[in-house]
Amino acid sequence: MYHPWREARRRSHLDIEFVELEDDHRGCINGNRITIGVDDPQAQRRCTLTHELVHDERRVFPRDRVLRAREELTVERIASRRLIQLEALVDALLWSRDARETAAELWVDVPMLVAFVRSMTDDERRWVSEQLEGRS
Repeated sequence: MYHPWREARRRSHLDIEFVELEDDHRGCINGNRITIGVDDPQAQRRCTLTHELVHDERRVFPRDRVLRAREELTVERIASRRLIQLEALVDALLWSRDARETAAELWVDVPMLVAFVRSMTDDERRWVSEQLEGRS
């Protein structure tokens, strides 16, 4: 299992702070400072931190809004792949098909779960379906 807090500790150049954020913002990176919503639940903080750590690695911050949206999608997909394993997804889907419950079982927020599902290949989708059919 990926541990973003452990990874963040290894990056001594980063400063992480918890602040009040606007409703639709989950966090951001500005230089070497990552901000995360102080009132966010732990799973959301974990997802936000992972997302911002990917930004820290990539260091791609387009000014063009279309390119910025594309980069955000790429970063979210990379982050989701770190946080969610296919086997764990199968285990969670055996328990529930509700997005909030599944996300909670995987210790992620719903947007991260959605990013993962959207990033799945046809082969991965087929494998998950086969696993669910074989275990139900």
